[in-house]
Amino acid sequence: MRAEESIFYQKTILAPMVRVCSPGFRALCGAHGADVVFTEEVVAAKLATCQREVVHYPTVDTPMAEYVSYDPFKNSYKRSVVLSTPVRSVTTYGRRKAECVAAPRTVLQLGVADPVCGAAAALVCGDDIDGIDINMGCPKKFSVQNGFGAALMKRPEVGGSILRAVHDAINSDARVEARGGRRIAVSLKTRLKDTAEGTVEMLRAVLKAAQHTPARPALHAVTIHARTPDQQSEQAPLYDRASEVARACRADAAFEGICLVLNGSVLSRQDGEAKRALYGFDGAMIARAALEDARCFHREGGALPEASAVRDGEEQSTGGTEEYAMAIMKELFLYSMRYRTLFNNFKYHLTRAFPVVKSLKPLMTNVQLDLRSYADCYEFFRLTAEEKALVDSCAYTTELFAEKPASALKPASSPPEASERDGEQARKLARVETAKAFA
Repeated sequence: MRAEESIFYQKTILAPMVRVCSPGFRALCGAHGADVVFTEEVVAAKLATCQREVVHYPTVDTPMAEYVSYDPFKNSYKRSVVLSTPVRSVTTYGRRKAECVAAPRTVLQLGVADPVCGAAAALVCGDDIDGIDINMGCPKKFSVQNGFGAALMKRPEVGGSILRAVHDAINSDARVEARGGRRIAVSLKTRLKDTAEGTVEMLRAVLKAAQHTPARPALHAVTIHARTPDQQSEQAPLYDRASEVARACRADAAFEGICLVLNGSVLSRQDGEAKRALYGFDGAMIARAALEDARCFHREGGALPEASAVRDGEEQSTGGTEEYAMAIMKELFLYSMRYRTLFNNFKYHLTRAFPVVKSLKPLMTNVQLDLRSYADCYEFFRLTAEEKALVDSCAYTTELFAEKPASALKPASSPPEASERDGEQARKLARVETAKAFA
Protein backbone atom coordinates (compact mmCIF):
# COMPACT_ATOMS: atom_id res chain seq x y z
CA MET A 1 0.00 0.00 0.00
CA ARG A 2 1.23 3.48 -0.89
CA ALA A 3 -0.09 6.87 0.25
CA GLU A 4 -0.58 7.75 -3.42
CA GLU A 5 -3.22 5.01 -3.65
CA SER A 6 -5.43 6.65 -1.02
CA ILE A 7 -8.67 8.27 -2.21
CA PHE A 8 -7.58 11.31 -0.14
CA TYR A 9 -4.17 11.75 -1.77
CA GLN A 10 -3.75 15.31 -3.12
CA LYS A 11 -7.48 15.83 -2.74
CA THR A 12 -9.55 18.69 -1.33
CA ILE A 13 -12.18 17.24 0.98
CA LEU A 14 -15.43 18.43 2.58
CA ALA A 15 -15.15 17.85 6.34
CA PRO A 16 -17.87 16.12 8.37
CA MET A 17 -20.16 18.69 10.06
CA VAL A 18 -23.17 17.72 12.17
CA ARG A 19 -26.51 19.04 10.82
CA VAL A 20 -24.70 20.46 7.79
CA CYS A 21 -23.35 17.63 5.61
CA SER A 22 -26.70 16.54 4.21
CA PRO A 23 -26.92 14.92 0.75
CA GLY A 24 -27.92 18.29 -0.71
CA PHE A 25 -24.93 20.13 0.70
CA ARG A 26 -22.60 17.30 -0.29
CA ALA A 27 -23.96 17.45 -3.84
CA LEU A 28 -23.58 21.24 -3.89
CA CYS A 29 -19.94 21.03 -2.81
CA GLY A 30 -19.34 18.29 -5.35
CA ALA A 31 -20.81 20.49 -8.07
CA HIS A 32 -18.29 23.17 -7.12
CA GLY A 33 -15.33 20.81 -7.25
CA ALA A 34 -14.96 18.94 -3.93
CA ASP A 35 -13.06 15.72 -4.63
CA VAL A 36 -14.35 13.84 -1.58
CA VAL A 37 -17.32 14.64 0.66
CA PHE A 38 -17.93 13.39 4.20
CA THR A 39 -21.34 12.75 5.68
CA GLU A 40 -22.08 14.21 9.06
CA GLU A 41 -21.21 11.90 11.93
CA VAL A 42 -23.72 9.04 11.98
CA VAL A 43 -24.16 7.05 15.19
CA ALA A 44 -23.24 3.45 14.43
CA ALA A 45 -25.67 1.97 16.96
CA LYS A 46 -28.57 3.63 15.13
CA LEU A 47 -27.35 2.90 11.61
CA ALA A 48 -26.85 -0.78 12.43
CA THR A 49 -30.62 -1.15 12.92
CA CYS A 50 -31.61 0.60 9.69
CA GLN A 51 -33.26 -0.72 6.54
CA ARG A 52 -32.06 0.24 3.05
CA GLU A 53 -34.78 1.58 0.77
CA VAL A 54 -34.23 2.98 -2.72
CA VAL A 55 -36.14 6.19 -3.39
CA HIS A 56 -36.35 8.26 -6.58
CA TYR A 57 -36.29 12.01 -5.92
CA PRO A 58 -38.12 13.93 -8.69
CA THR A 59 -35.27 16.32 -9.52
CA VAL A 60 -32.25 14.07 -8.87
CA ASP A 61 -31.00 11.84 -11.68
CA THR A 62 -29.47 9.14 -9.46
CA PRO A 63 -31.73 6.99 -7.24
CA MET A 64 -31.08 7.58 -3.54
CA ALA A 65 -30.37 4.87 -0.99
CA GLU A 66 -32.14 5.85 2.22
CA TYR A 67 -31.21 4.01 5.41
CA VAL A 68 -34.32 4.31 7.52
CA SER A 69 -35.72 3.30 10.86
CA TYR A 70 -39.37 2.89 11.78
CA ASP A 71 -39.65 4.18 15.32
CA PRO A 72 -42.72 3.90 17.57
CA PHE A 73 -44.58 7.22 17.63
CA LYS A 74 -47.83 7.44 19.61
CA ASN A 75 -49.95 4.64 18.09
CA SER A 76 -48.00 4.40 14.85
CA TYR A 77 -44.50 4.21 13.39
CA LYS A 78 -42.51 7.19 12.18
CA ARG A 79 -40.19 6.72 9.21
CA SER A 80 -36.86 8.43 9.94
CA VAL A 81 -33.99 8.71 7.45
CA VAL A 82 -30.69 8.15 9.27
CA LEU A 83 -28.48 8.29 6.16
CA SER A 84 -29.16 9.13 2.54
CA THR A 85 -26.67 8.80 -0.30
CA PRO A 86 -26.73 8.18 -4.07
CA VAL A 87 -27.08 4.52 -4.98
CA ARG A 88 -23.84 2.81 -5.93
CA SER A 89 -23.58 -0.49 -7.77
CA VAL A 90 -21.08 -2.68 -9.57
CA THR A 91 -22.42 -1.29 -12.85
CA THR A 92 -22.00 2.28 -11.63
CA TYR A 93 -18.42 1.67 -10.59
CA GLY A 94 -17.68 0.15 -13.95
CA ARG A 95 -18.29 3.66 -15.27
CA ARG A 96 -16.23 5.30 -12.51
CA LYS A 97 -14.15 7.51 -14.84
CA ALA A 98 -17.26 9.10 -16.33
CA GLU A 99 -19.04 9.27 -12.97
CA CYS A 100 -16.18 11.13 -11.30
CA VAL A 101 -16.91 14.18 -13.42
CA ALA A 102 -20.31 14.61 -11.80
CA ALA A 103 -20.03 12.98 -8.38
CA PRO A 104 -17.39 13.20 -5.64
CA ARG A 105 -16.47 10.19 -3.57
CA THR A 106 -18.59 9.83 -0.43
CA VAL A 107 -17.16 8.89 2.97
CA LEU A 108 -19.39 7.91 5.88
CA GLN A 109 -18.16 9.13 9.24
CA LEU A 110 -19.15 6.85 12.09
CA GLY A 111 -19.55 7.75 15.74
CA VAL A 112 -18.79 4.43 17.39
CA ALA A 113 -17.40 3.16 20.69
CA ASP A 114 -17.55 -0.59 20.11
CA PRO A 115 -15.90 -2.77 17.42
CA VAL A 116 -18.89 -5.10 17.01
CA CYS A 117 -21.29 -2.19 16.57
CA GLY A 118 -18.94 -0.52 14.10
CA ALA A 119 -18.69 -3.64 11.97
CA ALA A 120 -22.47 -4.07 11.99
CA ALA A 121 -23.04 -0.48 10.87
CA ALA A 122 -20.45 -0.80 8.12
CA LEU A 123 -22.13 -3.90 6.73
CA VAL A 124 -25.47 -2.10 6.53
CA CYS A 125 -24.42 0.57 4.05
CA GLY A 126 -20.98 -0.31 2.74
CA ASP A 127 -22.11 -0.94 -0.83
CA ASP A 128 -23.29 2.67 -1.31
CA ILE A 129 -20.20 4.53 -0.10
CA ASP A 130 -16.53 4.89 -0.98
CA GLY A 131 -15.06 5.04 2.51
CA ILE A 132 -15.73 4.82 6.23
CA ASP A 133 -14.07 7.19 8.69
CA ILE A 134 -13.95 6.66 12.44
CA ASN A 135 -14.49 9.82 14.50
CA MET A 136 -11.68 9.92 17.06
CA GLY A 137 -11.51 13.66 17.70
CA CYS A 138 -14.87 15.43 18.03
CA PRO A 139 -15.02 17.06 21.49
CA LYS A 140 -18.79 17.63 21.51
CA LYS A 141 -20.52 16.48 24.68
CA PHE A 142 -22.78 13.95 22.95
CA SER A 143 -19.85 12.18 21.30
CA VAL A 144 -17.61 12.11 24.36
CA GLN A 145 -20.36 10.94 26.72
CA ASN A 146 -21.13 8.05 24.39
CA GLY A 147 -17.52 6.93 24.22
CA PHE A 148 -16.61 8.06 20.73
CA GLY A 149 -15.08 11.17 19.20
CA ALA A 150 -12.40 12.67 21.45
CA ALA A 151 -13.09 9.99 24.08
CA LEU A 152 -11.19 7.53 21.86
CA MET A 153 -8.08 9.72 22.05
CA LYS A 154 -7.80 8.45 25.62
CA ARG A 155 -8.56 4.87 24.55
CA PRO A 156 -6.51 4.38 21.37
CA GLU A 157 -6.57 0.62 21.77
CA VAL A 158 -10.37 0.70 21.41
CA GLY A 159 -10.11 2.98 18.39
CA GLY A 160 -7.67 0.57 16.76
CA SER A 161 -9.93 -2.41 17.45
CA ILE A 162 -12.83 -0.55 15.83
CA LEU A 163 -10.77 0.20 12.73
CA ARG A 164 -9.74 -3.44 12.30
CA ALA A 165 -13.28 -4.73 12.90
CA VAL A 166 -14.78 -2.31 10.37
CA HIS A 167 -12.10 -3.04 7.77
CA ASP A 168 -12.36 -6.82 8.08
CA ALA A 169 -16.16 -6.77 7.94
CA ILE A 170 -16.56 -4.47 4.96
CA ASN A 171 -13.57 -5.77 3.00
CA SER A 172 -14.05 -9.50 3.44
CA ASP A 173 -13.29 -11.50 0.30
CA ALA A 174 -16.98 -12.18 -0.28
CA ARG A 175 -17.95 -8.52 0.08
CA VAL A 176 -15.19 -7.28 -2.21
CA GLU A 177 -16.08 -9.87 -4.85
CA ALA A 178 -19.76 -8.86 -4.67
CA ARG A 179 -18.74 -5.25 -5.29
CA GLY A 180 -16.82 -6.20 -8.40
CA GLY A 181 -13.42 -5.99 -6.70
CA ARG A 182 -13.99 -2.59 -5.10
CA ARG A 183 -12.63 -2.15 -1.58
CA ILE A 184 -13.97 0.37 0.95
CA ALA A 185 -11.31 2.76 2.24
CA VAL A 186 -11.16 2.99 6.07
CA SER A 187 -9.68 6.01 7.85
CA LEU A 188 -9.73 7.98 11.10
CA LYS A 189 -10.02 11.65 11.97
CA THR A 190 -8.55 12.96 15.22
CA ARG A 191 -7.11 16.03 16.96
CA LEU A 192 -3.76 16.99 18.41
CA LYS A 193 -2.71 16.12 21.92
CA ASP A 194 -0.74 18.55 24.09
CA THR A 195 2.50 17.64 22.34
CA ALA A 196 3.48 16.30 18.94
CA GLU A 197 5.16 13.35 20.66
CA GLY A 198 1.97 12.53 22.55
CA THR A 199 -0.06 12.68 19.35
CA VAL A 200 2.28 10.33 17.49
CA GLU A 201 2.34 7.96 20.46
CA MET A 202 -1.47 7.87 20.40
CA LEU A 203 -1.50 7.11 16.68
CA ARG A 204 1.08 4.35 17.12
CA ALA A 205 -1.15 2.77 19.77
CA VAL A 206 -4.09 2.92 17.35
CA LEU A 207 -2.11 1.19 14.60
CA LYS A 208 -0.86 -1.47 17.00
CA ALA A 209 -4.36 -2.26 18.26
CA ALA A 210 -5.62 -2.34 14.66
CA GLN A 211 -2.84 -4.82 13.80
CA HIS A 212 -2.04 -2.49 10.93
CA THR A 213 1.01 -3.19 8.78
CA PRO A 214 1.86 -2.03 5.26
CA ALA A 215 1.31 -5.61 4.11
CA ARG A 216 -1.99 -5.99 6.01
CA PRO A 217 -3.41 -2.47 6.31
CA ALA A 218 -6.43 -1.58 8.41
CA LEU A 219 -6.62 2.05 7.27
CA HIS A 220 -5.47 4.17 4.37
CA ALA A 221 -5.47 7.65 5.89
CA VAL A 222 -5.31 9.75 9.05
CA THR A 223 -6.80 13.25 9.18
CA ILE A 224 -5.31 15.60 11.76
CA HIS A 225 -7.47 18.51 12.90
CA ALA A 226 -4.75 20.95 13.94
CA ARG A 227 -6.40 21.83 17.25
CA THR A 228 -6.64 20.11 20.62
CA PRO A 229 -10.03 18.87 21.87
CA ASP A 230 -10.40 21.85 24.21
CA GLN A 231 -9.82 24.43 21.46
CA GLN A 232 -12.74 26.23 19.82
CA SER A 233 -12.93 26.58 16.05
CA GLU A 234 -12.36 30.35 16.37
CA GLN A 235 -8.95 29.75 17.95
CA ALA A 236 -5.86 29.61 15.74
CA PRO A 237 -4.87 26.12 14.55
CA LEU A 238 -1.60 24.65 15.81
CA TYR A 239 -0.09 24.12 12.39
CA ASP A 240 3.50 23.83 13.61
CA ARG A 241 2.55 21.03 16.01
CA ALA A 242 0.61 19.29 13.25
CA SER A 243 3.66 19.58 11.01
CA GLU A 244 5.82 17.96 13.70
CA VAL A 245 3.36 15.08 13.83
CA ALA A 246 3.49 14.67 10.05
CA ARG A 247 7.30 14.65 10.03
CA ALA A 248 7.45 12.08 12.83
CA CYS A 249 4.98 9.83 11.02
CA ARG A 250 6.98 10.05 7.79
CA ALA A 251 10.07 8.88 9.68
CA ASP A 252 8.30 5.93 11.32
CA ALA A 253 8.00 2.70 9.34
CA ALA A 254 4.71 1.93 11.11
CA PHE A 255 3.07 4.75 9.13
CA GLU A 256 4.40 3.65 5.75
CA GLY A 257 1.76 4.09 3.05
CA ILE A 258 -0.66 6.10 5.20
CA CYS A 259 -2.03 9.28 3.64
CA LEU A 260 -1.95 12.29 6.00
CA VAL A 261 -4.68 14.95 5.69
CA LEU A 262 -4.65 18.42 7.27
CA ASN A 263 -7.83 19.98 8.69
CA GLY A 264 -8.29 23.28 10.52
CA SER A 265 -9.06 26.73 9.05
CA VAL A 266 -8.38 25.68 5.47
CA LEU A 267 -10.09 28.42 3.45
CA SER A 268 -10.13 27.17 -0.15
CA ARG A 269 -8.70 24.61 -2.55
CA GLN A 270 -5.71 26.86 -3.21
CA ASP A 271 -5.19 27.52 0.50
CA GLY A 272 -5.35 23.79 1.18
CA GLU A 273 -2.82 23.00 -1.52
CA ALA A 274 -0.44 25.62 -0.11
CA LYS A 275 -0.84 24.45 3.50
CA ARG A 276 -0.46 20.76 2.78
CA ALA A 277 2.80 21.52 0.94
CA LEU A 278 4.05 23.84 3.69
CA TYR A 279 3.23 21.54 6.61
CA GLY A 280 3.99 18.17 5.01
CA PHE A 281 0.54 16.68 4.38
CA ASP A 282 -0.93 14.76 1.44
CA GLY A 283 -4.46 16.20 1.41
CA ALA A 284 -6.52 19.06 2.83
CA MET A 285 -9.97 19.17 4.41
CA ILE A 286 -12.30 22.20 4.48
CA ALA A 287 -15.01 22.73 7.10
CA ARG A 288 -16.28 26.21 8.07
CA ALA A 289 -15.15 27.90 4.86
CA ALA A 290 -17.30 25.44 2.88
CA LEU A 291 -20.27 26.00 5.20
CA GLU A 292 -20.03 29.70 4.37
CA ASP A 293 -19.15 29.38 0.68
CA ALA A 294 -19.37 26.08 -1.23
CA ARG A 295 -17.52 27.74 -4.11
CA CYS A 296 -14.30 27.48 -2.10
CA PHE A 297 -13.71 24.17 -3.90
CA HIS A 298 -13.36 25.83 -7.32
CA ARG A 299 -10.28 24.65 -9.19
CA GLU A 300 -9.50 27.69 -11.31
CA GLY A 301 -8.75 30.81 -9.31
CA GLY A 302 -10.43 29.53 -6.17
CA ALA A 303 -13.78 30.89 -5.05
CA LEU A 304 -15.20 33.92 -6.82
CA PRO A 305 -13.63 37.35 -6.06
CA GLU A 306 -16.13 38.30 -3.39
CA ALA A 307 -15.57 35.09 -1.40
CA SER A 308 -12.70 36.35 0.76
CA ALA A 309 -14.76 39.39 1.70
CA VAL A 310 -17.68 37.12 2.60
CA ARG A 311 -15.49 35.13 4.99
CA ASP A 312 -13.78 38.21 6.43
CA GLY A 313 -17.06 40.01 7.05
CA GLU A 314 -16.01 43.07 5.05
CA GLU A 315 -18.46 45.61 3.65
CA GLN A 316 -18.51 46.59 0.01
CA SER A 317 -20.18 49.82 -1.03
CA THR A 318 -21.49 48.20 -4.20
CA GLY A 319 -23.44 45.64 -2.24
CA GLY A 320 -21.58 42.94 -4.17
CA THR A 321 -20.73 40.96 -1.05
CA GLU A 322 -24.37 40.75 0.02
CA GLU A 323 -25.48 39.78 -3.46
CA TYR A 324 -22.77 37.12 -3.69
CA ALA A 325 -23.58 35.66 -0.27
CA MET A 326 -27.32 35.58 -0.96
CA ALA A 327 -26.65 33.79 -4.25
CA ILE A 328 -24.69 31.13 -2.36
CA MET A 329 -27.47 30.65 0.20
CA LYS A 330 -30.14 30.53 -2.51
CA GLU A 331 -28.17 27.80 -4.27
CA LEU A 332 -27.99 25.93 -0.96
CA PHE A 333 -31.77 26.33 -0.59
CA LEU A 334 -32.44 24.79 -4.00
CA TYR A 335 -30.08 21.85 -3.39
CA SER A 336 -31.57 21.30 0.06
CA MET A 337 -35.05 21.06 -1.43
CA ARG A 338 -33.96 18.74 -4.23
CA TYR A 339 -32.26 16.34 -1.80
CA ARG A 340 -34.91 16.51 0.96
CA THR A 341 -32.82 18.13 3.68
CA LEU A 342 -34.78 18.59 6.90
CA PHE A 343 -35.80 22.23 7.12
CA ASN A 344 -34.43 22.65 10.65
CA ASN A 345 -31.01 21.54 9.43
CA PHE A 346 -31.17 23.94 6.49
CA LYS A 347 -32.12 26.78 8.84
CA TYR A 348 -29.28 25.83 11.18
CA HIS A 349 -26.91 26.14 8.23
CA LEU A 350 -28.21 29.64 7.49
CA THR A 351 -27.74 30.77 11.09
CA ARG A 352 -24.14 29.58 10.99
CA ALA A 353 -23.35 31.27 7.67
CA PHE A 354 -25.20 34.60 7.74
CA PRO A 355 -23.31 36.20 10.65
CA VAL A 356 -20.08 36.01 8.64
CA VAL A 357 -21.14 38.89 6.36
CA LYS A 358 -21.81 42.17 8.13
CA SER A 359 -24.28 43.34 5.52
CA LEU A 360 -26.37 40.18 6.06
CA LYS A 361 -26.41 40.29 9.85
CA PRO A 362 -29.61 42.41 9.96
CA LEU A 363 -31.34 39.57 8.09
CA MET A 364 -30.66 37.16 10.96
CA THR A 365 -33.86 38.35 12.62
CA ASN A 366 -35.80 37.37 9.51
CA VAL A 367 -34.05 34.00 9.38
CA GLN A 368 -34.72 33.24 13.03
CA LEU A 369 -38.30 34.51 13.28
CA ASP A 370 -39.82 34.46 9.80
CA LEU A 371 -38.36 31.34 8.20
CA ARG A 372 -40.32 28.50 9.78
CA SER A 373 -40.57 26.25 6.74
CA TYR A 374 -39.26 25.95 3.21
CA ALA A 375 -42.38 27.73 1.93
CA ASP A 376 -41.38 30.83 3.91
CA CYS A 377 -38.17 31.01 1.87
CA TYR A 378 -39.85 31.81 -1.46
CA GLU A 379 -39.89 35.56 -1.01
CA PHE A 380 -36.77 35.65 1.16
CA PHE A 381 -34.68 34.25 -1.70
CA ARG A 382 -36.76 35.96 -4.42
CA LEU A 383 -37.46 32.80 -6.35
CA THR A 384 -38.32 33.07 -10.01
CA ALA A 385 -41.42 31.34 -11.37
CA GLU A 386 -39.21 28.57 -12.75
CA GLU A 387 -37.48 28.11 -9.39
CA LYS A 388 -40.84 28.00 -7.59
CA ALA A 389 -41.97 25.26 -9.95
CA LEU A 390 -38.78 23.32 -9.20
CA VAL A 391 -39.32 23.66 -5.45
CA ASP A 392 -42.98 22.65 -5.72
CA SER A 393 -41.96 19.51 -7.60
CA CYS A 394 -39.70 18.57 -4.68
CA ALA A 395 -42.51 18.46 -2.12
CA TYR A 396 -42.37 15.36 0.02
CA THR A 397 -44.11 14.12 3.13
CA THR A 398 -43.22 13.11 6.63
CA GLU A 399 -45.05 9.84 7.03
CA LEU A 400 -46.51 7.90 9.92
CA PHE A 401 -47.39 4.26 9.26
CA ALA A 402 -50.04 2.17 10.93
CA GLU A 403 -47.64 -0.78 10.93
CA LYS A 404 -44.00 -1.49 10.23
CA PRO A 405 -43.26 -2.28 6.57
CA ALA A 406 -42.09 -5.83 5.97
CA SER A 407 -38.79 -4.34 4.82
CA ALA A 408 -38.09 -3.14 8.33
CA LEU A 409 -37.96 -6.75 9.47
CA LYS A 410 -35.31 -7.74 6.91
CA PRO A 411 -31.54 -7.28 7.09
CA ALA A 412 -30.40 -4.03 5.47
CA SER A 413 -27.90 -5.91 3.34
CA SER A 414 -30.67 -7.27 1.09
CA PRO A 415 -29.99 -7.09 -2.67
CA PRO A 416 -30.50 -3.63 -4.26
CA GLU A 417 -33.54 -4.77 -6.25
CA ALA A 418 -35.16 -5.96 -3.02
CA SER A 419 -34.43 -2.61 -1.40
CA GLU A 420 -36.18 -0.80 -4.24
CA ARG A 421 -39.23 -3.05 -3.97
CA ASP A 422 -39.28 -2.55 -0.22
CA GLY A 423 -39.11 1.22 -0.59
CA GLU A 424 -42.13 1.15 -2.89
CA GLN A 425 -43.99 -1.22 -0.56
CA ALA A 426 -43.39 1.11 2.38
CA ARG A 427 -44.85 4.02 0.48
CA LYS A 428 -48.02 2.04 -0.30
CA LEU A 429 -48.74 1.02 3.30
CA ALA A 430 -51.67 2.62 5.08
CA ARG A 431 -50.60 5.96 6.49
CA VAL A 432 -52.25 7.43 9.52
CA GLU A 433 -50.87 10.89 8.86
CA THR A 434 -48.96 12.80 6.20
CA ALA A 435 -47.60 16.29 6.42
CA LYS A 436 -45.82 18.26 3.73
CA ALA A 437 -42.26 18.73 4.87
CA PHE A 438 -41.93 22.22 3.40
CA ALA A 439 -45.38 23.62 4.12
